[in-house]
Amino acid sequence: MDASAPHPRADSHKDRWCPGERCLAPSLDNKKLCEASIKSITVDENGEPFAVVLYPDFQEKKIPLQRLQEVKSTKDHSRSLIFDDEDLEKPYFPDQKIPSLVSAFQLSEDGDSIPYTINRYLRDYQREGAQFLYRHYIKGRGCILGDDMGLGKTIQVISFLAAVLHKKGTREDIENNMPEFLLKSMKKESSSTARKMFLIVAPLSVLYNWKDELDTWGYFRVTVLHGSKKDNELTRLKQRKCEIALTTYETLRLCLEELNSQIFRSSHHEHKSW
Repeated sequence: MDASAPHPRADSHKDRWCPGERCLAPSLDNKKLCEASIKSITVDENGEPFAVVLYPDFQEKKIPLQRLQEVKSTKDHSRSLIFDDEDLEKPYFPDQKIPSLVSAFQLSEDGDSIPYTINRYLRDYQREGAQFLYRHYIKGRGCILGDDMGLGKTIQVISFLAAVLHKKGTREDIENNMPEFLLKSMKKESSSTARKMFLIVAPLSVLYNWKDELDTWGYFRVTVLHGSKKDNELTRLKQRKCEIALTTYETLRLCLEELNSQIFRSSHHEHKSW
């Protein structure tokens, strides 16, 4: 932000917010209001809307919408964003130079492709790994990705998921992930119900590593099916409110019948991929 620019001041509370807008949000220590950008808007388990805001130092925080305040800049009243579309792209690595490659990597003639936001960071063998997964996926066959440790198997899986879920890694994904009531207010078609859902089963020791990697590499709707909130997350799955579910082997064993009979059975019949 330009240090010479007049300091933005708070105006009144707004009734409607959109991803990408500037706002004044409580700081990370809740001691003052500071300028931030809205990355996404969703609702919690009680139906209360909240925003994930991005601060200038690229830290994030969940804030209830009613705590946000509108910014009125004395320098430029027409400016509505802190960050432009490029700043909202995922993945974003502030300590790395962004590669010049800006093309998607096509996996099929049907439009399934690894978005350029991910593809520009991949090595050739990682693209081959994603292709390998995709070839087996469209044929309804299982497979094993057997690379050595440290060669990016997680990223290859995420690249594959981004392709089949038609992710872009841009503002478009943010808007598509918005709650239905907000999309209706923006007169956009709702995509809050996932057409495809994927289940990732992992040891508990790396379960949240998967969550962190998915959050780093794209705008995926992810739920963690584990612990005390397991029943709530099962309800979200039944309502198809997520795209990727993460769980442990133990939780899978406990919920196997419910997952098979009520949730992923329909995905199997629709997509022949489970």
